[in-house]
Amino acid sequence: MINEVFMQKRQWQQFQQFPQFRQFQQFWQFRRIIYFLVSFSAVIILGMGLSPAQAQINQATVTEVLDGNQVFIQGRQARINSTAGAGQQVSTGSSRAGLRFNNGAAGRLRSNTSLVIGQCIQVQQGGIVASGPTNACIGSIRVATRGTTFLTELGTDDIYAMKVLEGSVGLAPIENTSSPVPEISVRQGQKVSITKDGRIGNPEPITAVEAQEIVNGDYFTGFTQPLPGTSNLLRSLQEQYPNISLPPSLRPTPVRGLW
Repeated sequence: MINEVFMQKRQWQQFQQFPQFRQFQQFWQFRRIIYFLVSFSAVIILGMGLSPAQAQINQATVTEVLDGNQVFIQGRQARINSTAGAGQQVSTGSSRAGLRFNNGAAGRLRSNTSLVIGQCIQVQQGGIVASGPTNACIGSIRVATRGTTFLTELGTDDIYAMKVLEGSVGLAPIENTSSPVPEISVRQGQKVSITKDGRIGNPEPITAVEAQEIVNGDYFTGFTQPLPGTSNLLRSLQEQYPNISLPPSLRPTPVRGLW
């Protein structure tokens, strides 16, 4: 038995001397190094916070048209499944519209709204409620979302109102400045005003009356396709405003046999 073990060990040592074995060993070590580098890079990228919220939007598809047919892409009438590419303008007249973006986010436009599709959604007129991984540009401020449902409207006084219904957003200047500017966080149930030159007001609470007007207004009434994260939005509204009356599009679907 001892002799057999000795012979096997000797044969293994001889086999290790063959050039083919050394090449195989080097190749295997090289694969291990590559695997380590790829894994390490993935960890670094995730650690940098490259979340879906930062995914670039370069296409929007019309999913719903309400109150007539006045929905346009680059000034030409659009219909269900029409698409707008990066840099193109989507606008509404007396109608409202639902949009689905290529990164999984979605938005709803009220009447008399215009926006430009791009790395961030640029609201030029009117208002939009957006949900999912969506970045928006409000004047000279970038709105970075974190799994959020928020709305932004441009008032007749040229001041934007930004309201967070669920989740939170971070506000920061679009242009790089010589000195770092701390990001301003706005949590669910809060609103801020933003001027076109980048002045941000102090966060204030969204009152129960305001919340009721939002959910019973143009952004929710009549729409049938749910926004991403509707269940989170529903939970947020019920926690913050226990007495709120929800429209059919936000009510939980009854389970047959339980109701």
